[in-house]
Amino acid sequence: MDVSVKPFGLSGLKVKAEGRLDLENAVVFGTTVKNAIADSDEPVQELVIDFEKIEFISSFGLKVILELYKCMKEQEGTLKLVNVSEQIKNSFRMVGFDKFLELD
Repeated sequence: MDVSVKPFGLSGLKVKAEGRLDLENAVVFGTTVKNAIADSDEPVQELVIDFEKIEFISSFGLKVILELYKCMKEQEGTLKLVNVSEQIKNSFRMVGFDKFLELD
């Protein structure tokens, strides 16, 4: 899985990933994003994850997204998912994540 994290604005990070967010790749994805949050010079207030090139998300991938949501909540920041396909939105809806995640 290819993951890139870039700063935007005064206190934001934008994440782009490509491939499948499954058991194998979710660990790399989660670690990469958490390290970027921890290494940021300023506290991250907005985390945007671009799902445009994410083909699939497994239950483990959902767990990693939940962990990132909790991490941002602890920092009093926000997590937004953009360019989410209808298939992946359905996965979030099935587990109730659409109740607290911003899906675009």
